[in-house]
Amino acid sequence: MTGACLLAGGTDRATGDGQGASSVYDHCVGLGYHCESTYQIRRITGVTRAHFFDWLDLDFESVVEAVADGFRNVLRPGLVEPFDEGRCALDRGSDIRFYHEFHPAAGAGTPVTQRDIDEQLPRVQAKFAALAGRWRELAGSGARVLYVHHDAWDELTAADLRRLRAVIATEHPGHRFALHWLRRTAPPDADRLGPGITWGTVAAAPGRWQGDDAAWDAALAPVLTTAPPPPRTPH
Repeated sequence: MTGACLLAGGTDRATGDGQGASSVYDHCVGLGYHCESTYQIRRITGVTRAHFFDWLDLDFESVVEAVADGFRNVLRPGLVEPFDEGRCALDRGSDIRFYHEFHPAAGAGTPVTQRDIDEQLPRVQAKFAALAGRWRELAGSGARVLYVHHDAWDELTAADLRRLRAVIATEHPGHRFALHWLRRTAPPDADRLGPGITWGTVAAAPGRWQGDDAAWDAALAPVLTTAPPPPRTPH
C-alpha cells in the first residue's frame, strides 16, 4: 500500500500534492514516538509534507507539554546539549531528542559537540518555529485532522489519551480532529477512551526501524477511510 494517498480532497491544500478522495480526513499528523510513525504515515498517505513532531524521538509527556505551551518550551537557548554519546541533541526544556537536525562539524560518524549545537541552534529554531506555525495554521483552518500517537512500549492509558485530546481541544477551539492510539498490544481500558479517540495495534519489527508495513496498513488505513468524521471542538 506504499504511497496509497488515502487522504481526502484530492490535493494538499498547502502544497498541491495529489491525494486520494477516499478519506474522511484532510490530514494525518504524527505525534511521535519516533521515526517509525513518521515513515509509516508518509508511506501510507503518500504525503511527505513535514509536521512538528516528524522524525523526533520523544515521550508522550513531551507532546502534551509542547502543545499546551504553544511550542514555546522547545529549543530555548542554553538548554540544548549533546546526548547519547553525541548521537543527538537533547533539549532539556522539552525533553525532546533531536537525532537529525544537528550535524557534527568534524564529519559523519563523529559526535555532535556543544559548539556544533550552539552554532546550528538558530537554524534549527527557525525550522521548528515554522513548523509550529504550520501546526497552528492547520488547527485553525477547518481541515479535518487525524493525529496518530505511536505508543511503542504500551506505556499509556486511556486517561492519557483523553488528556491529550483535551489539551489539543483547549489550545485550538473549533478544531476538527480525532486521535488514533497505536500500541503493540490491545489496551485493557479501550472502553474508557471516549469520543474522538480510536486505537489499533502494530506489531514490532525487530531489526527494522521502519516497522512492519503490513501491520501499519491494517492499523491505520481503515481508520483513514472508514472512521466517522472527527467532531468539532467547542469554540
